Amino acid sequence: MWQDYEATYRDALQDSAFLAWRELGARRKAQNIVRVCQEVDTNSVVEIGCGTGAVLRMLHAMNFAREYSCIDLSSSAVKFTLNSCHAYVRHAAVGRADALPFRDGAFSVAVLSHVIEHLDDPVSALLEASRIARFLVVEVPTERVLSNFVRTKILRRPYPSIAGAGHVQFWSPSSIVDFLKQEAGLEILNRHLDVLSDDADCADKNGNGAKSLVKRTLRTGLPSSIYSRLLTTHAAFLCQTSDGR
Repeated sequence: MWQDYEATYRDALQDSAFLAWRELGARRKAQNIVRVCQEVDTNSVVEIGCGTGAVLRMLHAMNFAREYSCIDLSSSAVKFTLNSCHAYVRHAAVGRADALPFRDGAFSVAVLSHVIEHLDDPVSALLEASRIARFLVVEVPTERVLSNFVRTKILRRPYPSIAGAGHVQFWSPSSIVDFLKQEAGLEILNRHLDVLSDDADCADKNGNGAKSLVKRTLRTGLPSSIYSRLLTTHAAFLCQTSDGR
């Protein structure tokens, strides 16, 4: 599905269920962004990989920043975002995450929310983001967990997010930390592990109510440190380059 992002977005933007699912997920993503950025300047924000603009709309509703900009690989997604966010989005561009058309230091914060797991070269995207912004917010799903180990290594089935969402990178709660520090050369200033919400599980876009019930039961009964080793969670980080630039 997610091999051609322009074609996929062009079709998906006509699907009310897809748009509603994105809006619901954006609320949690925006909350995570605000949470990790509590101690830093968020005057100007650029979202790299804005998609439908749902996260920008939530951030604006939460008075997160004074100025917003965005970029996405899909021209249809950028057009949709501009139409829905024109009152407060200052700049919008179509382009790649590893070749951003913005000047050095143009923004306070660059947001890559559920973006780098889609990229063949996430390090280049993070270097570009750190060029144009003082701080980076990176959020990814942590999919290298026990449930997916069983699925991929024992049952010999692929990660469901490969076909369903176009993911090509997979991390555990610990390996994403190592990746950001060692491969991307970033300093982690703040972090939050989100075990997701009952709302998100109830709104499973595939309608898998039984799976959602199992997640909800485990989430209620287990500490987050254990739950995050069993099932996918979302890890959000506030970062900057190791030299503080």
